[in-house]
Amino acid sequence: MGKAFDNRIGTAALLTALEDLKDENLETNVIGAIAAQEEVGCRGAKVTVRKVNPDVAICLEGCPADDTFTPEWLIQTGMHRGPMLRDMDTSFIATPKLQKLVVEEAEKNNIPYTRAVRTGGGIDGSEFVNYGVPTICIGIPVRYEHTNYGMVAYDDFQNTVELLKLVIKALDNKMIERL
Repeated sequence: MGKAFDNRIGTAALLTALEDLKDENLETNVIGAIAAQEEVGCRGAKVTVRKVNPDVAICLEGCPADDTFTPEWLIQTGMHRGPMLRDMDTSFIATPKLQKLVVEEAEKNNIPYTRAVRTGGGIDGSEFVNYGVPTICIGIPVRYEHTNYGMVAYDDFQNTVELLKLVIKALDNKMIERL
């Protein structure tokens, strides 16, 4: 439980994954970036994409858990259901080949996940897409998002970190060229 899990929980997942991968011999350079002011126009992401100039972007997000107020068949993100893979929202469409890689890694490694198409909202990943960077969004479900008392299931956090590490390891130069 904590405040401002959109997007402190994504930051925690990023830092945990980078710490876990610090001794790995990766084929690519991995840069972790944290951007501010998503909710008021993705201002930090606008600067980040130009400063970092990435070949691929993985946006980590605290996303609303809708499993308490939505019929079961309509739930896109829920507690204890694993990370959310956002296919699109009003600002963003995930890069299909990169999204496919994430799904394959999750399924191959028995990591639960949900898929989401949001009719509202927007994410920092939109700025990377607009800049022409292959981009995906992996979200960690947050109950009571945008409040002082957001809640995250630790297993969702752990599954997100594991999936992130698997995707980073899978992103070799050949894969990046195919994107």
